[in-house]
Amino acid sequence: MASVPSCSEDKYEYPSSDSDSDSDTESSTTNYGRVDDEPVHLSYRNGVLAWEASELRDDNIIVATEVDGSIGHTIFSLAPDAADSPFELRTTRATLLPQDFLDKHLFKTLPSYLQTDHIHVLISTLSGTGLAPAFFDDVLHPLLRAIGLADSAYTVTRTKSAESVKDFARSTLLVAANGGQEQTVLMLSGDGGMVDTINGLMESGDRSSSYVKPILSQLPLGTGNALFHSLHNPSSISPIYIQGLRTLLHGAPRPLPIFHANFSPGARLLTNEGQTASPLTNRSLYGAVVASYGLHATLVADSDTTEYRKHGDKRFGLVAKDLLFPGDGSKPHAYKAEVLLDGKPLDRKEHGYVLASLVSNLEKTFTISPASKPMDGKLRVVYFGALDGQEAMEVMKAAYAGGKHTEMTAVGYETVDVLRIDFDEEGESWKWRRCCVDGLIVGVEEGGWMKVGLVGKGNEAVEVVSDV
Repeated sequence: MASVPSCSEDKYEYPSSDSDSDSDTESSTTNYGRVDDEPVHLSYRNGVLAWEASELRDDNIIVATEVDGSIGHTIFSLAPDAADSPFELRTTRATLLPQDFLDKHLFKTLPSYLQTDHIHVLISTLSGTGLAPAFFDDVLHPLLRAIGLADSAYTVTRTKSAESVKDFARSTLLVAANGGQEQTVLMLSGDGGMVDTINGLMESGDRSSSYVKPILSQLPLGTGNALFHSLHNPSSISPIYIQGLRTLLHGAPRPLPIFHANFSPGARLLTNEGQTASPLTNRSLYGAVVASYGLHATLVADSDTTEYRKHGDKRFGLVAKDLLFPGDGSKPHAYKAEVLLDGKPLDRKEHGYVLASLVSNLEKTFTISPASKPMDGKLRVVYFGALDGQEAMEVMKAAYAGGKHTEMTAVGYETVDVLRIDFDEEGESWKWRRCCVDGLIVGVEEGGWMKVGLVGKGNEAVEVVSDV
C-alpha cells in the first residue's frame, strides 16, 4: 500500500547532547515533539503548505531537513505570531511532502564555510534590545544541531562588555587569520558587532602575507541592521531573522568594502553615554556603513543611552523630534564647518547633514543612498544645509519613500573618493563636533578635522555571507 502523507506540528525542543561548547548553554532531553498517527492530506499551492485546518507559509519557513532512516522530513519555521517573544521556533514533521515544496526548502548539504574546523558563534548581549542570547538558545542552537553541526563543531562566545567583540577579533580572529586559518563567525549582533570586528582586525595594521579573511554571517539582532538590509535582496519576509537564517544556510561570502576615517590629534572616542573620552588607536576608525557629521551623528549619539535603547529603532524618532523642533522654539542647530568633496569645498559654511555611505539603507525602509548596490565599493555622500525643522523632516520622509530625497533641490548627492570636514565650531564642548562612524561616536577638538576615504580592493578585513 502506498504511504499516505501525514503531518504534525509542535514547538521545537531539541535533543540532548553529550557536551556543550558553552557553559551558559543548556540542553533539553526531549525530542522534536509528537507525530500524529492519523493521515493528513497535504497540499502546496501559492507558497502555502496546508493540511486540515493548519498551514505553513513560505515566508515563515527556514528549512526542511530529512529524518534519518525514513521518508519523513522536519520543517523548521518561525511562528508568525509568537505571544511572548519576537521569535518562536516551530517544527512540523511530515511524510511525502510535495516535490515542489522540497525543491524550494530542502536542506541538502552544509555550505563550505560551515565545514571549516574553526567556527565561532558570537553572541552580542548588548546589541539592539538584548535579544541575541535568547535567539541563540531558542532558535539557532537547535537549528545548528538539526543540520548536523554538533555543539563540539563550534565555539560560543557571549560578550560581557562593549569591548568584548573587538577583544575577540584581536586576540582570536586576527591571530588565526594571520596564521592562514579559515574561520567562520556566526554573528548575533547589529552593525556595531560587525564594525568592532573590522576594527579589531584592522587597527593594528599587523596583517601577515598569509592572512585569510574571516567569513562573517550576520544574524541581524541590532536596531537598524543597515548592513544586513543593504547586503541582501529586498524581501517581504517578516521577521528579518528568517532571511538571516536562510542566508546562513544557502548564501555566499563576498569581500566587504570598508572605509578608513582619520581624525585630528585631539579627537576622542566617546563611550559610556558620552561620559568617557578615549584616544583613538592611530587616530582612526574603520567602517562599512556610514561616516557622518551633523544631524545624523548627533541623533545617533544622543539616542545611544540605556533608556532610549529600550525603544528599539523608535529611539531615533524620539530624539529627532527634539533636535529638529527644540523646546524653546528655535531652529535646529546649524553645524559650522568646511566640507570638502574630493578636495572641492561646498559653497556653504553651515550644514544640517553630511553623511558618507557605503550602503543603500540605514533601516529596512530608510533608503539613504538609492544608487548604492551590495558590495559595489562606492562611497556616496548625502548632504544638505541648515534647514528648519519642517524642511529637514520632509527630507527624512522622502528617504523613507524609497530614497526620493536625493531628487530634492535642497539635497546634494555625489560619489566621491574622499570626504574631509574641517570643523569651525567654537567652544570646549564637542556637542556639535561629534562624528558617527558605524555607530561609534567621535568627539573632535576645536579646529580639528575628519577625513574619510576608501580602503582599496583586496585589502578588506572580512568576507560577509550574503544572498545576492
